[in-house]
Amino acid sequence: MNDTNAFLKQGKNLILVVDNKSHTVNDQHPFYDEIVEALKNDDWFLVADLVEVKKAMATFSDGQVTVEDDEITWNGKPLVNTLTERILSMMREGFSINPMVLFLQNLMQNPSKRAVDELYLFMEAGNLPITPDGYLLAFKKVRSDYKDIHSGTFDNSVGQILEMPRNEVDDNREIECSQGLHFCSQSYLPQFGSSPGNRVMILKIHPADVVSIPKDYNNSKGRTCRYEVIGELENNPDSIKTAFQKSVQGNAYNSYGNESAYDEWGQTGEWGDAV
Repeated sequence: MNDTNAFLKQGKNLILVVDNKSHTVNDQHPFYDEIVEALKNDDWFLVADLVEVKKAMATFSDGQVTVEDDEITWNGKPLVNTLTERILSMMREGFSINPMVLFLQNLMQNPSKRAVDELYLFMEAGNLPITPDGYLLAFKKVRSDYKDIHSGTFDNSVGQILEMPRNEVDDNREIECSQGLHFCSQSYLPQFGSSPGNRVMILKIHPADVVSIPKDYNNSKGRTCRYEVIGELENNPDSIKTAFQKSVQGNAYNSYGNESAYDEWGQTGEWGDAV
């Protein structure tokens, strides 16, 4: 690394000279915090990569995800969808994109092209957040004893992991109610299980485990082969908005979250605390 590397911190602005090139970085840079930490560690190789957003993206995702001329590629192939457009938009606005990139990596492990194409659209429509490790959070209504409403046999209490063979989950989105482990967005909750005493649970789902998004109710529910129950909503109208700001998860940028939550929990949030 060049001996002329130097920096000056003025408030939240960083004046950098890296390999004889001058850079001005403020706290709107998507990797501002990482650059500050690298400077503290005198890691100029990392600083050089982080200052250049394209290099930082490639470094972060082990080369699977790259950004070139405002285009995201996956293993060298252009990828254009709602998710990649949102990643680019958040990056330009200075938000942390780490959870989004991890979500993309997890999603691309899904063997179903239909699920890959549809899942993020479901999340956009349902205002559902992404966790720091790239999972999605969704809801499920259950009986007062935490058993599923349909059969009354599956325990959905906090801490339970439910799973079934993927090939037994109906992947036809034209069929509204069918075989599979079900999850939904907030908008679907009033449409199902209105009996007094029913509970609403928070599920953590790996994007690769989602099988189908039925078309009814405006794409507000889905079928998966596996989920983990990580929390329960309180029985009051504001509980949905407050649930995603508590220690049940630590994603910063979503419809219900905030920046301080991500600062506190970062990439190592402890999962499973009941809401």
